Formats: sequence, structure tokens, C-alpha cells
Amino acid sequence: MKHIIIVLHSLAVGGAERRLSSVANYIAAQGHRVTMLLIDNPVVKFEVDPRIKVVCVNQSPDHMSDYDPEKCELFRLPKPANPTFLENARLRAQRALHDMNVQMTETELYLKYRYAVPLREYIRQYPDAIVVSFMTTPNISTMMAVRDLPNRALFGDCTDASAEFPADSPYHVLRKKYYRRADGAILQTDAQRENYGFLPDIPKSVIPNFIRGDHLPDRFAGTRKKEIVTFCRLSPVKNIPLLFDAFSMLYRDHPEYVLSIYGEGGIRDELKNRADALHLADSVHFYDFDLNIHDKIKDAAMFVSSSDREGISNSMLEAMAIGLPCVCTDCAGGGARMMIDDHVNGLLVPIKDVNALYHAMKEVVENPELAEAMSRNAVKIKDRLRPEVICRQMLDAILGEAEQ
Repeated sequence: MKHIIIVLHSLAVGGAERRLSSVANYIAAQGHRVTMLLIDNPVVKFEVDPRIKVVCVNQSPDHMSDYDPEKCELFRLPKPANPTFLENARLRAQRALHDMNVQMTETELYLKYRYAVPLREYIRQYPDAIVVSFMTTPNISTMMAVRDLPNRALFGDCTDASAEFPADSPYHVLRKKYYRRADGAILQTDAQRENYGFLPDIPKSVIPNFIRGDHLPDRFAGTRKKEIVTFCRLSPVKNIPLLFDAFSMLYRDHPEYVLSIYGEGGIRDELKNRADALHLADSVHFYDFDLNIHDKIKDAAMFVSSSDREGISNSMLEAMAIGLPCVCTDCAGGGARMMIDDHVNGLLVPIKDVNALYHAMKEVVENPELAEAMSRNAVKIKDRLRPEVICRQMLDAILGEAEQ
């Protein structure tokens, strides 16, 4: 049996994090020792197998009021880690000379001392452990941390990394610099794999998200509510303002419909202000993240995802699995087009195209036969993405036993 360390932002919010907690639970159930190493937030809201050790290496004061020490241990360095004299001198010189590389140096030092140093100090205690990280900041930081450690190390992408940051972002350079240390990559779509041509010798496993059908309600077969729903992390990449704009157009045709937003995130107040500005305050409703969300939305008229980029959206998959007619943007990352057969099990529209999104939503509202047919076809996704199949593929990739 192996010791597997999974590095990620948190276990408090996010579809990727919720999925990874289930993967970790599966791995623990196979008899492996599992540690979930959190880099940002010690609050645990997802279900975690009691055999799993959860540790947070970087505790933000913003989260400590909700922290439960029975769910997560805190790992602290014996003394604060700070840039060396030479590193600071180099940074000062770059600033004085207006060196274009100053942003790169600042970002690299930030990731090194905020994340990589504590990660390294924790991981070095377990030289035989396999380390697998997910998402760009944990990935870069982890590959920094294990650069000269003996551990087998992999990174995983849960989104389209090429579109995650602006073209001139230091993160693109840092990915190419540090990902070379990896012994393997776990990706969700073929489109994501194409982003890693600069790593020709690293094995890359393409594994989509799974769906836990046993935890989801059966498809609703009655008269649906006049409600449009979405559930996701409230962040700019989800492009919820686009959904608001499209809904405002639909609302002029069908004022009986409401839009319900389930989720948490830093732009919630901004989104409320935008709804107010569109005179939709009475028709756009905000709800907190809810573990029982599927029972609450199963009879909604449709699910809409307006994201600019995703890996494979967990909320999209779950909405399909409970039979919601789905309208999704063909976002960067390729997950939506990988799962949706347009006008068969959902509708696919171009990203950032408000008119296309409006017309697709209107088509679902005004064509109940199409909506019903898509609903019936959408639930078939559960058989395609059974947890025991996908989690086994994940474990094989982590252990180095996956077929390429």
C-alpha cells in the first residue's frame, strides 16, 4: 500500500475540490494511506473519509473563525520563511532598472515562500510518498517543493491552463519551468492535453470527472418550475454577468421566469449590484452553497453554465445526471463539447455570445418537446462516468499504472 499526498487549495468550496475529496475517499477505501494537504484554507466542508489525514500548511486569518481542529491539522514552520538577502537584492535591482522580469521574480518568490517552502518541509518527512497536486497555484508550488526530493510527483489540471491567466502572466513561464519536474499529468480533456506539448516525455492521462449517481435524485418527469438555475463558485471566470444579460433579454419575453444562483465567492456583492442595475433584483435570487442542492433544483426548467473556461464542469455533469435541460458555453478546456451533443443531450453555445445564450435559453423555454428529449438523454451520462471506473483510472495514473 502506498502513501499518497494530495495537494489542493481547500476543502471548503469548489467543484474540483469536492470531486477530489471523493477521489481521496476512494483511494483510502482501497487501503492506501492518504493525506490531503491544503495550501490556503483549513476549513473542511466536504465529506472526508475518517482514515484520511487533512493538513493545512498556510492558514489565512480570514478563515480561522470557522476552523475545526478535529477536521484539519495545522502545520507551521518552526520560523517564518522569507526571501534571502540575495533574492531581495536581485528584486531591488530589477525594480531600479525597470526590468521587465520583475513581475516574474515577484510571483516566483511569492509562490516559493507562501506555499512551496512549507509544502517542502511537510513532504520531505515522507520520501516514499506519491505527491499529486491539482490546479495551477498548487501545481507550481508543489513542483517547486519537490524539485530535488525523491518523491514521485504528478500534477493535475481542472481547467484550461492556457486561458486561465493573461498571455503575459508569469504563471505561463513558471508552469513551463517547474512542471518539467513532474513524473506524470492527470488531465480532464484532450484539449487540455494539447496545452502540454512542451512536456513531450511526461505521461499524460486524460480522465474526465465522475458522477455519483447514487447520491442524486431521479430525473423529474412532471411540470417543471419556471426557474433557471446555475450553481458554481462565484468567480469572474464563470462569467455570470453574461448569464444576467441573457436572462434580462429572456425576461422581456417571459417575465414569469426567475434565475437562481447557488454558490459562494468574492464577487457575490458585485453580482447583486449588476442584477440591481438590470432591474432584476426581484427575479434573480442568490443562495449559499448547499450540499442538498440537487433535490432543490431537480424540477427547474433548465441549468445554464456561462463559463469562459472549465475543465469539465462538475455542476454541468450533475445537472445532466438529474435530467435538467442544459445550456452551456463551449468554453476553453473542451469539457462541455466533450460531454454535450448539441440538441441531443443539451445545447452548446459560443462563449461570451449573449445573443446565442439568450436564444438557446429561449429555445428551451418555448420548445418543451426538445427540453424533455434533452432531459431524457442527459441522464445517460451517469452510466458513462461511474465513480468506480473514473476513480480507478485516477488511482492507476497516480500509481503509474495507467495506460497512455
